[in-house]
Amino acid sequence: MKMVRYVGKTQCDDGAYRRAVDNLGGVLIDWVSTSPNATVSFELDGKAVAPELEGTLLDFTDLGIFIYLADEMVSRAKATDYWTRAIRCLVPVTEPAKWRENQLLLSNTLGLLSGDIWQFDWVPLLFPRSVSRHRQQLPHGFDTVCLFSGGTDSLLGAVQLLREGRKVILVGHQSEGQAASAQKELAEKLCSMFPGKICLVQCRVARSIRKIPEFNLAKKVERSHRPRSFLFLTLGIGIAVRCGIRDVFMPENGLMALNIPLQKSRTGALSTRTAHPSYMINFADLARRITGFAGHIRNPFLTQSKTDMLRGLNPVLSPLVLRSISCARPSRFNDKGVRHCGYCVPCIHRRIALIEAGIDSACHYAFDIFNDFRSTDVSKQQDLRAVVRFATNIANASVTQLQALILSHGYFPPTVGSLIGCSETKDYTPWTDMVQNWARDLLNKLAAVTSSSTRLSLGVPDSGQRIVR
Repeated sequence: MKMVRYVGKTQCDDGAYRRAVDNLGGVLIDWVSTSPNATVSFELDGKAVAPELEGTLLDFTDLGIFIYLADEMVSRAKATDYWTRAIRCLVPVTEPAKWRENQLLLSNTLGLLSGDIWQFDWVPLLFPRSVSRHRQQLPHGFDTVCLFSGGTDSLLGAVQLLREGRKVILVGHQSEGQAASAQKELAEKLCSMFPGKICLVQCRVARSIRKIPEFNLAKKVERSHRPRSFLFLTLGIGIAVRCGIRDVFMPENGLMALNIPLQKSRTGALSTRTAHPSYMINFADLARRITGFAGHIRNPFLTQSKTDMLRGLNPVLSPLVLRSISCARPSRFNDKGVRHCGYCVPCIHRRIALIEAGIDSACHYAFDIFNDFRSTDVSKQQDLRAVVRFATNIANASVTQLQALILSHGYFPPTVGSLIGCSETKDYTPWTDMVQNWARDLLNKLAAVTSSSTRLSLGVPDSGQRIVR
């Protein structure tokens, strides 16, 4: 599938670009013309803002937006293996030579993230462009950018940074309505707790409601959203460089960052590399080469599970944690007045962690998978069954087996902690310990909160038969 970033016929002096535009030799993605088929907007604390990005920095963030939209229009179901897509992109940029020099790194970084084959053709932009349409500009005087999804991990990451005395720009992406509203709600709460120390910048990327026959975007056919992290990080880097900030944080619990496939059949479809160490290392290298970013991309929770993060939770933060969103698709049960389905993998991780914190309640979920497992539809049982099988396999695995399992989903050096973490690591012990402790803890908690019939169906030991630590 060929995707073309449209900037107008007169903006690019290149034959391939003109032919693609004139002959519609690909899907045109346009959010800059007078009749765009997509819209991109930014808000600062709920008010329109202009990021004022220019040159390669604007190219970098624009590429993230382009990749995000392109991904939605290429179905994995039509791929030979029903997963790996071949996507060729024609992209106008201010410095094509710089992008060609780093094309292999870009393709490998995106391939690692999405599991697809990405190819790029670069054409020169003839005139500089600007997205400054509003008076309000990005804030100054802040020293940290923190990616903010509205989830528990990003919330706790922001709180940790604020308690360290940092002034933080939260960067969010408005995709699903529930997530966007959660970002605003939590940011407002944090502003009241840390006045003058925080602000929220949100980017909205969406299809235009206008019908433009010649440039109408294809129907959204792919919802896996594997490259979403690329958009998230390009936005974070763009804002950081524009504001003179060197530290960009991407808080994600270590277990989900590694996201080891629960079983071989889930390697592609259900095991993302959104915050995987190998992906973050590659992305940081790409950002430095393209934008000149001189700082670091960090994950403060690289060696902690969500259960570790919520252990000993300050009661003051409990209401905020309960309002955060962890569900894979938080908008699917709006009609039930809840934000979580209760049965997807992120929901299962969340419930186990909230049990540890002493604030779990089934009323926050559309389905109480722990108590109503046997009466729940079989399709909704699959993730919990997979999680339990995975945890059972690794609960008493050897260190060597655990290390091999961790690295099978993507190699990273044992010293990665000094590159993207907040603590030095010399070997893989922090990750093998984390994974195994999480598995044992999960089985113990399930043994305590589920019925005997559910435990029998799942193969979980009774509560009196604790997993050996």
